[in-house]
Amino acid sequence: MDKIWWEETGGPRRFLESATEFLADGGSVVLCLPKNLPWRDTMREVLYKLLDDKFSTTRMTETVDAKKISKTPPKYVLENFCANKSGFKLYDKAHAEFLATRRNIALNDRCLWIRNASDAQVDEWFSFIADYHGFLADRRGGTFLLEAGANFKGTNTDGVKILAFDKEISDYDCFAFNIMLAAEGGKNKLMKQYLAELVTRLTERNVELAAACMNCRDEFLNNPHDVFKRILLEGNFTYAKTYEDIEQAIWVTQLKLIFPLIEDFRREVLLKKYYREISVALPCDSAWQEKIERPEQAELGILIHLVNMGKLWFQPPDWKELLYYRDLRNKLAHLEILPLEEVQRIFDKSEEV
Repeated sequence: MDKIWWEETGGPRRFLESATEFLADGGSVVLCLPKNLPWRDTMREVLYKLLDDKFSTTRMTETVDAKKISKTPPKYVLENFCANKSGFKLYDKAHAEFLATRRNIALNDRCLWIRNASDAQVDEWFSFIADYHGFLADRRGGTFLLEAGANFKGTNTDGVKILAFDKEISDYDCFAFNIMLAAEGGKNKLMKQYLAELVTRLTERNVELAAACMNCRDEFLNNPHDVFKRILLEGNFTYAKTYEDIEQAIWVTQLKLIFPLIEDFRREVLLKKYYREISVALPCDSAWQEKIERPEQAELGILIHLVNMGKLWFQPPDWKELLYYRDLRNKLAHLEILPLEEVQRIFDKSEEV
C-alpha cells in the first residue's frame, strides 16, 4: 500500500517528481512535511531512487542527519565538502560565497539531503542554502534537499523551491488512493466506490488510517462503527470520531451514490418508456403549489400522485420499482441509514439495467 501511495497515486508521485526535476536542473528543494506523513521511509526510498536515476553519473545523493551535527550548516559543508580552502577569509556570508565560487570541490557533485533537522536547524540550513544559490549565479554547484516541518515559513528564492505536502496533495489524491485499494476487492464497481467514498470521508487525509480500514474491507463494510474504533485503537491513531460522526459519514456516502441511481431510474426507465403518457397526464400542481407541466419536472412523488388520481398507469413491474425507489428516496431524505444488504441490492439492480 505504501508503494501504491508514493508511486502510483497522482499527487504524491508528482510531488516527488517535481522535487527531482528541480534538483536535476541544479536547484535546491525544501520539502515541508507533516509529522504524520504517510510512510516516510517509503517516501525517502522512492525519492532516492528517482534522484539516483535522474542524476545517473553526474551527481551523488548524500544524506546528512542534522541531529548528529553540532556545527552550523556553513561550517559543516565547508569542512566536509571543500578540501581546498585556500584563500578563504572569514566574514559575513563568507562560507556561502566561497563555496559558490570554488571549482572542483566535492560539493559540486553532491546533492546533500538534510534530514531530522529541528525547526531552528531548518532555518539555519535554509538561510545558508539561499545565500549559496545567490552567490552561485550560473555556475555549477551543489544542490540541497532539506526536509522541514509542515509549518515552515520560508518562501521561494532564486534557485530554491519550497514544496509543501499539505498544499500539493489534494483530497482527490486520497480518494484516488482509496479507490485503487478498493479495486483489488471482488465487489461490484459501485460497492467498491462506496467503500472508497466512506473510508475517504471517515479518515479524511490520514492515508495510513485509510489503508488500515481497507485491509479490513468486508468487516469494515458490515460493521463500520466497531471496526473503525478497533483500527484506531490497534494502530494507535490519534484521531477522534464520535458515533454520530460515523453515522453522518455513512449517510452522506449513501446519499451521494444512491440518489443519482434513483434519478437514473426516473429518467432512463420511466421517462423514456412513458414520456407520452406522462405528458398527457400533465399539468398538475406539486405539494408546494408548483406547476408541473413537462415530464422532466415530474419527480417520483408526482408520478405516484398521477397514478393515484387515475391519470397515469405503469406496467406492474415498473410500478413496483417506482414505489421501491420512492421509499428509498424518502428514507435517505429523512436521514435514515440503509442497511448494507439494501445498499448492495440497489447497486446490483443498477448494474442490471
